[in-house]
Amino acid sequence: MTLLHLLSYGAAVLAFLFLTLSLACGLYYLAELVEEYTVLTRKIIKNVTLMVVVIHVLLWLFDSFPFWRILFSIMCHGVYTMNLETFPFINLTSLPFIASCVLVIADHFLWFQYFTSRYFVFVDVAAFFGICVWLIPFSYFISLSANDNALPSFDPNIYNADLIPSRNKSGLLKSLLNFILQKKDDMIPLTSTSNSSNLTTRKSL
Repeated sequence: MTLLHLLSYGAAVLAFLFLTLSLACGLYYLAELVEEYTVLTRKIIKNVTLMVVVIHVLLWLFDSFPFWRILFSIMCHGVYTMNLETFPFINLTSLPFIASCVLVIADHFLWFQYFTSRYFVFVDVAAFFGICVWLIPFSYFISLSANDNALPSFDPNIYNADLIPSRNKSGLLKSLLNFILQKKDDMIPLTSTSNSSNLTTRKSL
């Protein structure tokens, strides 16, 4: 193994770290946008869902995709849309949310079985899964960050989440990141305190 191979492994690790950091920053920024513009986010999700349904129909018409699989995927997106009735207040124990979690997994494996039984270019398969299978569920996952703004005294049917000050919005993804950073900050003072106590003990001896 030459030095060049070692450098290539190191570069691959650095590229992976940068990619992970960029993805985390992107998710954090999207969560910020959702929390600030919940009404606009609801309209965007609704329109994108309609676009995905149209894409399914076009794939059935022009690329001869199986009718029953297309119909099942359209039904899945119809169930996803039921979460928009109380958006951004999504109850994690409600029937539409639980059904959406089950259907997104079923839809994934249904199309995974279809693509593994036939030859398709990898880019085509990735594009289909990214747009037609995972785009809308991922949008709802990002939108869960706005669900923390809900208070028991507010009615989700009449309350406008855009009126909440940004400083009062915590967010699911942001809370997770802040929790990790807080744990890291809590460990640093303990380390410095223990080091100072050790120095004091040595001086007394």
